[in-house]
Amino acid sequence: MREYIAEKVKNTTKHFRFGDVKVRENEPVPSNINLPAIFKAIETNLPSHYFRDLEGVEIGHLEEFDKRGVNAVYRDKKFYITNKQSNAKDLMDDVVHEFAHHMETIFPELIYSDESLIHEFLKKRSQLKFELQSEGYWVNEYDFDNLKYDNSLDMFLYKRVGQNMLRLATTGLFIRPYGSISLREYFATGFEAYYLGKQEALEKISPMLYDKIEELHYHSEF
Repeated sequence: MREYIAEKVKNTTKHFRFGDVKVRENEPVPSNINLPAIFKAIETNLPSHYFRDLEGVEIGHLEEFDKRGVNAVYRDKKFYITNKQSNAKDLMDDVVHEFAHHMETIFPELIYSDESLIHEFLKKRSQLKFELQSEGYWVNEYDFDNLKYDNSLDMFLYKRVGQNMLRLATTGLFIRPYGSISLREYFATGFEAYYLGKQEALEKISPMLYDKIEELHYHSEF
């Protein structure tokens, strides 16, 4: 009976509120992670308008994560986040990162309409192309002006160039190497940096991106 009760408790979906949004822990996170405390800390540091139209957060591992090599996805105004987290910081990174993609959905014109972010991103992409070319990499077959995710460019940067060289080539250009992958990830990695303690570095490296997030955070219309 005791084992049955323990198993039943283990398999019970837990849920709590995150702002006005329900978080469902469909599969348990590691015991060293205090899920409600992490979400409360994030909620405290984000303005209330960021939660607009967010419909839920689902914690549990999806086969999609393994196929795409990711820990979280944003889809249909919900966050889907793996329960297989190493520590609280990794989980916090994932939640804040997916908030960035939510911002793109509900405030696309504010973020992209004046094209200042696009110009900043393309300038950095051009510099990255030059840096890699200077290191002897053949880059002409890849479109560094493409704003969208391109699997062939992703494979080139992470498999051919490799993480160590990519980190060196993007230092001072991107707040994280992953921000070079697409315009959306450029915004999301900057958003993540802004809210997770790297504001000063972000402002120095990507001033336009920093200004956009400031505008999002403080805009009076919200």
